[in-house]
Amino acid sequence: MDTLPEKEIALLLILAGPAGSGKTTLCDRLVAENTNTERVVTCTTRPPREGEVNGIDYHFLSDEQFDANVENGEFLEWAKVHANRYGTLKPIIENKLSEYIDLVMNIDVQGVAAVQKAARDHSAIGQRLVTVFIMPDSFEELRRRLRERGKDDEAEIDRRIHSAQKEIAAWKSFDYAFRSHSKEADFDTIRSIWQAEKRRVVRMA
Repeated sequence: MDTLPEKEIALLLILAGPAGSGKTTLCDRLVAENTNTERVVTCTTRPPREGEVNGIDYHFLSDEQFDANVENGEFLEWAKVHANRYGTLKPIIENKLSEYIDLVMNIDVQGVAAVQKAARDHSAIGQRLVTVFIMPDSFEELRRRLRERGKDDEAEIDRRIHSAQKEIAAWKSFDYAFRSHSKEADFDTIRSIWQAEKRRVVRMA
């Protein structure tokens, strides 16, 4: 008689959405509330903000280091966002998934498209990939959240709102999409997606 696998397949869950949509908070809570789950630490060429730690928040790279990784094909995806470059190192993803460690990450919509493209050539990643787009309830609410964060001036907030209008157009390319409400409601939605995807038979075959 066939039985279920002893170990559940590891997932690569990617959250995307405009700045201020709550992606980082949701990723951090998933990691905190699920054993054997880690957040993917991505690379960036932007300078660290106050309180950020190299290797914890990002891998902070020089332009020369970033260029070398691009030339060596080390990135699963990379993109230029707001005058800086961001990328996800392929070996980190592959090694963690092979060790049955679930991964969560938040990247921009350009990055998600690049991962989806790469996943078509990497079955080990494609079989585990789940993408979720978080849509702001309104642009007024998004502006309020960005102001509340206290990280950006009004000119930067205006630019992020403009970027959000473009990002939202990509929502149909994701596996799931939902409109953000409260932190608890958003986490309930993400948790339901997570639990369902962990139990999909197609991933167990």
